Amino acid sequence: MAQTMAEYLIEQGEKQGEKRGERRGETRAKREDILKLLRLRFDSVPESVASRITSIRSLSRLNTLFDRVATAKTLDDIDWEN
Repeated sequence: MAQTMAEYLIEQGEKQGEKRGERRGETRAKREDILKLLRLRFDSVPESVASRITSIRSLSRLNTLFDRVATAKTLDDIDWEN
């Protein structure tokens, strides 16, 4: 059975919504992973650091930050800007 243009557009919108939701979920999970890693490595996380992490929306930036947190010896060793 042929799909109408309206059905096609609805389907595409649903797919885009699913992808957007998946990206948001991945981003949220990565933020949580970073905060957990910080707590494991440094015991406590200053509120300013936690706020900075939760404000990051870029998954690639969060991935980079995760690697930095994993290898840092102190909180001061972490480059938070890039």
